[in-house]
Order: sequence, then C-alpha cells, then structure tokens
Amino acid sequence: MEVFAADIRDFVRRNDLAGAVVVNVASTEPAPVGGALPASSLYAAAALRADCPYVNFTPSAGLHHPALAEAAETAGLPHAGRDGKTGQTLLRSVLGPMFRQRALTVRAWSGTNLLGGGDGAALADPAAAAAKNGGKERVLTDTLGAAPEGEVHIDDVPSLGDWKTAWDHVAFDGFLGSRMILQTVWQGCDSALAAPLVLDLARLTLRARQKGITGPLRELGFYFKDPVGDGPAALAEQYADLLTLAARLRDDTGAEGPDGGGGGDGSDGGDGGDGVRDRRGPHGRPDPQGGRDQHGSEVRR
Repeated sequence: MEVFAADIRDFVRRNDLAGAVVVNVASTEPAPVGGALPASSLYAAAALRADCPYVNFTPSAGLHHPALAEAAETAGLPHAGRDGKTGQTLLRSVLGPMFRQRALTVRAWSGTNLLGGGDGAALADPAAAAAKNGGKERVLTDTLGAAPEGEVHIDDVPSLGDWKTAWDHVAFDGFLGSRMILQTVWQGCDSALAAPLVLDLARLTLRARQKGITGPLRELGFYFKDPVGDGPAALAEQYADLLTLAARLRDDTGAEGPDGGGGGDGSDGGDGGDGVRDRRGPHGRPDPQGGRDQHGSEVRR
C-alpha cells in the first residue's frame, strides 16, 4: 500500500501538479471474501495516504471495504462512488420512477447485456458479473420500492469491441390489471459514455477538496449505480442534488479562488475560480452537463 501511495506522490511531483484525484476505472473485481484487501481497496487506501480524493467508477470494493471505513471517515478527504451509470442502469433510473408515479405495477424486469472489450472479458467471470449486477438491481429496488422478478444476463461478445447493447423487457400491470409490456434497446460506445462522466467527477471532487468538503459526496449519485450515502435513486432527483452541489462549489465572492485563480460569478462565461468554465442550466443554475441555455449562450458539454 505504501508503495502505491509513493507512486501517486511521485506522479504528482514529476508532473509538477498541485495535487491529484485518484479515479478507479479498472476491470470489475469479484466481491471480496475474507479479510484480505482486494487491489481496488489497496489503491483506494493508497490514495488516502497520498492525500488525494478518491472516486470509484467501478463496482469493485474500493473504499467500501469494511476495513477501510475508519480511514475513509478520518482522512479529511472527499470521495465518491461507486460504479458509473452509463447505459442500461441510467435508463432504469428514469423508467423506474415513471412506473411508480403512474401507479403501473411492474411484475418482472429482465435484461441482457452484450459487450466486448476488457469489460466483456472481465464480466465473463460469474463472480465479477454478480458484483456488477448488484448495482443494477439496487436501482430497481430503490425506485420501485421492491425488487421485481427477473435478472440481468451479461454476455461477452469480443467482436463488439467498445460497443455494448442492452435489452430490457418490462412486464407491468395498468388500469384494472391490464397487462402490458415495455421493451427497450440501448446501443452505445462504452468509452464515449464514460469519459465525460470521469472528467466531471475528477473536477467536481477536486473542487470539493478545495472548498474543504470531506467524506462521501452523496450529491454525485447522479453518476453512479450504487452511490454512497442515502441520496435519492431517481435520476431527476439526483440531478437536482448535483445542481445544488455545483452551486455550492462555485465561488461567487469575486475573491481569489482556492487555486489562486480569480473568483468572479462566472456570468460572463469565465472561470468560477476553480479553473472550470461556468456552465448554466436553462434556469440560470449551474449545469455540470453543459449544452445551450434558453438564451442561446454556448456552454461546453
């Protein structure tokens, strides 16, 4: 562990950086058995020793290991996770609340994932696939109020490379018990879906550190299948939490920011003191996802 921490410190020193954020994007590990720390937890502990915030973009244990609970609590650093929400589960976190709010009783929800690349190879291991599916199941339980029948099957298709296809079959009851079905198909490029989320997470976590925020960043649940803390599971509510955090992280005082940059309110499209261009949503609120606001002002996505 100390060797890993020394490597992180050396990376910061060699690149003349003010600091670093450690983000785990490694292949999924099986759930840990026994007291030995898996690799993801060793690197998470090393990040804390190197005085770096930590983000777990995988379903692996990382800081979730019981042996690291005290270290995570006392390190005085922000951390976030776990398991990036980029495709099938992103869609589930939107559809689950819809069914519940319309009083449509979900009887069964089954899915299949076809993927290649390193993820496909790693998830061919049943133990790793089981760890991955835990987050997918949690989203349905949290948004529907109970886990419906059905499973997610993950198949490794090497020829797909970085692309993945996710099929969902949802059986539900409507008015007077009318039985209906919703089927969805999600096809996406895994890296292109994940990369902007990792960039957002690194920048938001670094800014949280600069603002003196410590502990689990539950407001970043928008990005994760199995988020830390007790935040909401529905995507719309998670996004509202994210906007609240983004507003908190901005420096509107006009004073010098924690990194030595100017503060300012960012209304002219400049920095908010954190080296991140201010991005506004349609109602003038900070929008971490970017786009164009209702006035046509360009904000980066």
